[in-house]
Amino acid sequence: MNFPCANRRSLALLLPLLAWQCAAAPAWPTNQTRPNIVFILADDLGWGDLSCYGQKKFSTPNIDRLAAEGMRFTQAYAGSPSGAASRGTLLTGKHTGHARIRGNYGPDGHPVALRGEDATFLPLLKRAGYWTGVIGKWGLGGDGTPGTPAVLGVDQWLGLLELRHATNQFPAVLARHDPKLALVNEPTTYHQPVFENANGAQARHTQDVFAHAASNYFRVYQPAEWSKFRPFFLHLAFTLPNAGEEPGTNAPAKYLGSTRRFAKEKWPEAEQCKAAAIAHLDSSVGKLLKQLDDPRLPEHTVVVLTSDNAAQKDGRCDPAFFQSNGPFRGVKGDLTEGGLRVPLLVRWPKHIKPASINDQPVALCDLFATAAELAGVTNAPASDGVSLVPALLGKPVKAKREFLYWESHAGGFAQAIRAGDWKGIRARPGAPLELFNLVRDPGEARNVADDYPAVLKHLELLLKTARTESNVWETKPK
Repeated sequence: MNFPCANRRSLALLLPLLAWQCAAAPAWPTNQTRPNIVFILADDLGWGDLSCYGQKKFSTPNIDRLAAEGMRFTQAYAGSPSGAASRGTLLTGKHTGHARIRGNYGPDGHPVALRGEDATFLPLLKRAGYWTGVIGKWGLGGDGTPGTPAVLGVDQWLGLLELRHATNQFPAVLARHDPKLALVNEPTTYHQPVFENANGAQARHTQDVFAHAASNYFRVYQPAEWSKFRPFFLHLAFTLPNAGEEPGTNAPAKYLGSTRRFAKEKWPEAEQCKAAAIAHLDSSVGKLLKQLDDPRLPEHTVVVLTSDNAAQKDGRCDPAFFQSNGPFRGVKGDLTEGGLRVPLLVRWPKHIKPASINDQPVALCDLFATAAELAGVTNAPASDGVSLVPALLGKPVKAKREFLYWESHAGGFAQAIRAGDWKGIRARPGAPLELFNLVRDPGEARNVADDYPAVLKHLELLLKTARTESNVWETKPK
């Protein structure tokens, strides 16, 4: 699609506002019966990277608001130790033993995309009458695949389709989809330039692009009388704090101002950059929360913030420096608690008791069933998750599950399972199952498999039924 020269500013191209939408003054949403839903997904934000989870070296006051005004989950798990698979479990509700995407890249080195038969909650919400938007990092299907947001039929999409694109924090091109912009014989999905970043310039960070787009989305699709108080859903997937690992494509120290913001701290520069990235994420969340504090919105809007996986050890940043993964063993990519635990915060004023804490084990696959129940969808496809709505309201969770399951295919096939207080890890096919009691040993320091043979046998039996074979993901060493 060609763009007029007069519109060559990226601010002007982010979620354009139609005249009829701008002219409609929103009314007090007294007739809104279903809540707006906002899922904010950070990238590689560790369990301990937030001050509401114990971070001491820097603070995250805006994200902490979600904990102060809502519910903080202490035992929330990523869908996978890798980003694409974890994002897939969130959208489809399938754990990695049943999901189409079980790793960042398939055995051939190429990304694996969702298929048409892989149900996500996006079309469910759209059919339930929600405006649906996706902004940010996707990773579930590139151009020409059935796994793009456009194929799923969202009302708005702006972002980066493939994980490899998201390593550049200053992209010159973004993917864009808006059915209302369709003209005769022109596609509704296209690549849209970010002119400030042309020719390698690092002038506009994706964090600011995505945050601005989200702000426009909230303004355009705010429930109002003209739309019969139609609610909105937004999946906002930021690329921070996973910044700074790609020398030559990123300039976080310069852009995020880490040398100024943390100049008094005697930290390695890479750690200054990471703290600055988290502070920048926190600032963006704060601005969006301020917008959602509009009197028309808070009690009608559920805001969820979590992370795709744990903090990464990349050769520049060490999660141990900030205790990013809390007191747990492991980092991104591991099936230990340190590789799987993530923050999970939910705010829903007048529904969730402020500053409440939930200690039950939950996982990103639960957000599928949660979104469906919030939207009033009664015929949602079966998923591996359970709805967290009762827990948010201070009630017992209706559905019970026997276990949580994960598998990894990076460097070989590995499995992990949690049932009650017990965690089992199999590092490779045929290896003995390691056993840990997460109440007595949350750091998984002592393998007690020899001490509890009955527990071990029970987990072994569960593992036999926990997964289905995939023609993409190999389980046996070559």
